[in-house]
Amino acid sequence: MKPAKRLMIVLFSIAALLLIGSVVIDYEIMDQIRDQTARLETSARTRFETADRIAYQAARVRTATFVASGLACLVFLGWMFRKISLEIENREAAVREARQQKELFSKTLTSIGDAVIATDSEGRVTFMNPVAERLTGWNQHEAFGVPLERSFKILNEATRQVVENPVTKVRQTGVVVGLANHTILVAKDGAERPIADSAAPIREPDGNLTGVVLVFRDVTARRAAEMTAQKLAAIVENADDAIIGKSLEGTIQSWNLGAESIFGYTANEAIGQSIMMLVPDDKKKEELEILSRLKNGERIQHYQTVRICKDKRRIDVSLTISPVRDSTGRIVGASKIARDITAQKETEKTLHETQRQLQVRAQELEAAVGARTEQLRSTVTELEAFCYSLSHDMRAPLRAIQSYSELVLENDAQKMGAASTDYLKNVIKSAVRVDRLIQDVLAYTRLSRQDIVLEPVDVERLIQDIIQERPELQKPKAEIRIEGPLPPIMGHGASLTQCISNLLDNAVKFVAPGVKPQIRIYTEPVDHKMRLWFEDNGIGIDKASQTKLFEMFQRVHGNHQYEGTGIGLAIVRKAVDRMKGEVGVESETGKGSRFWLQLRKADE
Repeated sequence: MKPAKRLMIVLFSIAALLLIGSVVIDYEIMDQIRDQTARLETSARTRFETADRIAYQAARVRTATFVASGLACLVFLGWMFRKISLEIENREAAVREARQQKELFSKTLTSIGDAVIATDSEGRVTFMNPVAERLTGWNQHEAFGVPLERSFKILNEATRQVVENPVTKVRQTGVVVGLANHTILVAKDGAERPIADSAAPIREPDGNLTGVVLVFRDVTARRAAEMTAQKLAAIVENADDAIIGKSLEGTIQSWNLGAESIFGYTANEAIGQSIMMLVPDDKKKEELEILSRLKNGERIQHYQTVRICKDKRRIDVSLTISPVRDSTGRIVGASKIARDITAQKETEKTLHETQRQLQVRAQELEAAVGARTEQLRSTVTELEAFCYSLSHDMRAPLRAIQSYSELVLENDAQKMGAASTDYLKNVIKSAVRVDRLIQDVLAYTRLSRQDIVLEPVDVERLIQDIIQERPELQKPKAEIRIEGPLPPIMGHGASLTQCISNLLDNAVKFVAPGVKPQIRIYTEPVDHKMRLWFEDNGIGIDKASQTKLFEMFQRVHGNHQYEGTGIGLAIVRKAVDRMKGEVGVESETGKGSRFWLQLRKADE
């Protein structure tokens, strides 16, 4: 409620109370009261109007102030919103850029050929690229948060002692640290490989150390190359041959101990000098031609020439010269290997003279051998003729002795006593044996001198024909089992017939008394050839006798047990040798024998 209205209400109330409380009021007092009331009312109205005008102005001021304040707030809020929006956009851009840089950094570390491991300020692994995973055997997931000493174990290659981790040194010193030489990394699986590395601190802009980055690489190939280079250098330095390096102008640039030994100059005396100091005057043009060929990239091998030593001696040398190229392939010099062949040349001269003398002597010997061979051929021919003549002449009286003895035995056996009869029988047997011996000798001689032409032979048909012609090989005297089909073989029909006949004769002859001979014949392939087996149930042959069984006149059993000349198996070996084959035996006393012939297959 406004103040003027409140004042009027109070005045009216006072007046009412005065009227009620006092009956006798004079008019003067009433006039005074009315005047006072009027003045109060006028004053109140005036104050009311003034207050109302002030209140109206104040309301207008407040409204204007409110509107102005609102507008100012709106402007301020808009400015703040814009500023905050720009700040947010800048921060988002910075975050995107940081993320992109982080991704680029991660891709870079992942893609590089070196191994990279990052740690925090406490030395715990925070990052490991694929190369580091491969070399250490740890993957990033299992290595994350693990102290570096566990996943990156390094030893001194010579002492096998643990090497202080470079990350520890970086954390202590705050500077870049590298590994010493001959450091090896021991992977999780125990594999060892030489490495080279360096570690560097990771710092905040204010300089605080927040971590360490370790970069290392496998230097196995480089170490091997270094070892190879060292070995090659040692070989070059200690080689007996002279190994000289020179420029394309012929200036000596390197000089090994071999060069010092051959030419007499020390390295200090030779290096820097012209190669021409080793070249005789009559060979200067030759050396210039060699330098020209080297400039064209040509390699010269085993070029024999003459060079001069420090003491002016001329020596024979063999040169191998190769162009030396730089990393771009440009020829920058030459490497020369010189071998002193003076002694070799002397040896060659001696050898040539010796060869000449030997050639003369060989011609003389050839003439002598030719003459001697002709004499031997004539002698052999005469001996063969004599052998045939002797055999024929010996067989004639043998046949007479045998025939007359048989006639006496047949006609006069009853007149003679038992002793005389036995004598005559022994004479007949001896004549038969000697005749058989003569025939075997003749057969052996014929094998030695007759021409042999190999051709396919149906061995199964050949064996059947032999059995049909020989009653002692047929039933019931003997049982021969042929396990056919027997493939054809390359041989000489007559010689093969003699071989098989002799082997079958032995198989049916050398059996225990009362035992029926049983023979099994079969073949088996051996090393592109065919082996023909003759397996019997005879008395067998001891090991000691088998080694000389195929020699001339070798008999395992005496004549009183089994008849024979001791030449049969020698004939077999001779025939097989002439047919370019082999013969052998497997036997054990009392368990029979297994003879075999091995000849080439007919289809080979």
